[in-house]
Amino acid sequence: MRMRKLIKQLTAVLAALIILFEVPFMAGRVNADPNPGVGDFVNRLYGYALGRTPDPEGFNDWCYKLQCGETNGADVARGIIFSQEALNLNLDDSCFVDMLYHVFFNRAPDETGMQVWVNALAEGADRGDVMMGFVNSGEWADVCASAGMYSGSAATPSVQLAVTDDCYGYIDNLNSYFINSSMTSEQRESLAQDLTYLRTTCRQVAYDIIFNDDFIAAAKTSSPGKVVEIFYRAFEGRSPRTAETYALVSSMSGNINLDYLYNYFVNRSSFTTSCINKGLMPGTSVVLNTAGITDVAVADYFADAAFVGNSVTAGFPLYFSANGSGLLGDVQIYARVSYSFLSDMNSMSGYMLQYNDIEMQAAQLLNMAGVRKVFICMGTNDLVSAEASVVADRYAAYIDGITAANPGIRVFIVSTTPRCDSAQTPGLTNDKIDELNALMQAYCESHRLDYIDINTALKNGTDALYSGYSSDGYVHMNNTGYGVWAGQVASYVRSMLASERHIYRYRGT
Repeated sequence: MRMRKLIKQLTAVLAALIILFEVPFMAGRVNADPNPGVGDFVNRLYGYALGRTPDPEGFNDWCYKLQCGETNGADVARGIIFSQEALNLNLDDSCFVDMLYHVFFNRAPDETGMQVWVNALAEGADRGDVMMGFVNSGEWADVCASAGMYSGSAATPSVQLAVTDDCYGYIDNLNSYFINSSMTSEQRESLAQDLTYLRTTCRQVAYDIIFNDDFIAAAKTSSPGKVVEIFYRAFEGRSPRTAETYALVSSMSGNINLDYLYNYFVNRSSFTTSCINKGLMPGTSVVLNTAGITDVAVADYFADAAFVGNSVTAGFPLYFSANGSGLLGDVQIYARVSYSFLSDMNSMSGYMLQYNDIEMQAAQLLNMAGVRKVFICMGTNDLVSAEASVVADRYAAYIDGITAANPGIRVFIVSTTPRCDSAQTPGLTNDKIDELNALMQAYCESHRLDYIDINTALKNGTDALYSGYSSDGYVHMNNTGYGVWAGQVASYVRSMLASERHIYRYRGT
């Protein structure tokens, strides 16, 4: 009995080591050969825009990002063409246009086109606008389609591309392992065309094929170990080692979590390498199937949830009174003007949260109110007089206090909201807000907490809080702004529920 227990403990340690050492590796660069078309583009960009060959590290990094779909050719070109190193070359208008032709079209300029662009620059056209003329051309779209990278162009490619055997093979392999027998030949061809023309990615195709009704039904009646083996065979082309199966089954707490397995395998460097070597776009994200998640289900999720924050969050009750809570259901609001992490620590501050008109710390309040999910949006008041790194430490301590006093509570960190581009409170800048958000997003990833980005939507393409969402030209929002905020939170919950419906409790037979 003692020996059996020891073996079990050693196996658990080995499983933990497998997960520990594989996760950092997943995020690393892959060993795939650079796509010739992508490599040629990066070499042209360095050669014509900077007058030199790329350093190996820079070359591999740009090729990786372009081949994975992390960025597009236009953005890479923009960053290098208008870098300080490129500007120091002080190219005249003719040389600048000549450089654009070679970088984007891989050819010398024709006489007419050259004259048109040089004349435009002579008449005061901005060089950035001229570059966008190349970016939004059909010729650039064709160059990128042939190279297998996103263009960043508004144009649709006209080049004719042939679907490869590797592309068909990728689809057929997934279909065979994940019982997707209902796919017709027409659907298969359409999917292959979408992969070839970069209208979809390997990651998205895998998601759409895996989560079909037949496989989900089969997974419900299978064992975790058997499902793990199917994923290994489909993605790795082999059976898993015993320790690998144990590691994944243990990480799923003995249940079957299809989303966990899906994310585990598509985030492995071997997946990215395989896709790139097939000439396919791995992709970096997927569009989740949320069709089965009703509005009622989203609203119900907030029945035992609360928003916690300062005066920005405190505006929500007015928004609810004017518009109703909608998808946020019966969410509770605990917020106060001038509330901060420091005031929460100081029971004599006079700026603490209140429950039944009694001031108390957030950790105690949430416990007394029976809150099981808390959405925290904080930081602006602390950032006025402290650096982002200091505020991030306070945030972490604040979260620790909440989780210690409320075992099992689910913590959602909502990004610290931006401010308008005004002169109020010089200590609070959008740069500091962005830095804090980056730190907290990393914290959430390392501590397995939920992070919800509402800033991108609230900035609405600007570098600050969009003026149309502001009530005071500073940090507080009007009803339209709160509507955007509420929509982003509800959308996150909808996607989260879509993922969690693929978790099956395994009890054995």
